Amino acid sequence: MKTKALLAAGLIMAASAASPLAQTVYSVNAVGFVNLNFPPGFTLASNPLEGATNTVSVLFPSVPNGTSVFKFDSATGSYTGSTFLFGSWNNPSMSLVPGEGFFFKNPGATTLTNTFVGNVKQGTLTTPLSAGFTLVGSQVPQSGLVTTDLGLPIGNAESVFKFDTTTQTYSGGSFLFGSWSGGVEPTVGVGEGFFVKKNASASWTRTFSVNQ
Repeated sequence: MKTKALLAAGLIMAASAASPLAQTVYSVNAVGFVNLNFPPGFTLASNPLEGATNTVSVLFPSVPNGTSVFKFDSATGSYTGSTFLFGSWNNPSMSLVPGEGFFFKNPGATTLTNTFVGNVKQGTLTTPLSAGFTLVGSQVPQSGLVTTDLGLPIGNAESVFKFDTTTQTYSGGSFLFGSWSGGVEPTVGVGEGFFVKKNASASWTRTFSVNQ
């Protein structure tokens, strides 16, 4: 997969060599940061990088009072959340790992910019997809067409739903008889969350390397 769509600014390539008496082996890590904007109201987002600690209190250390984050539980069809009140999160250990989508509610009147710092995940990456609705995001900071570029498995009569931050409404695309509704395959941005509606449980698996 080409990496020109990666928006992990400040990418650092670190290589380490083994002893000169042994065969030379290189280990490559990609570390960077991604700035995501959260306008007033709700935004569907995802954590684009693997941080040392992927909890809401670490990922969002400084936000306005009343800010909330919600995750969707596919098994129960309900949401769990955490709210920032009077200087702290009421559920600070709630995890937001790459591949999970979440709603972010900005209670203010101006756009909030949050910086995510961590590693670009590499290798074989798997995100479970439940039968029915699952709220997900790309495990790597890459934008593109959901299936053509990002490898999301979509079958007949299955759908992708995005959330418009401007209108605070959903828009969607369904895959029917070999083509997307309206002839347009949905595109997602870096750090954007979205809903997938599957007929049966599946796995979103892709192999990713920053060198490809």
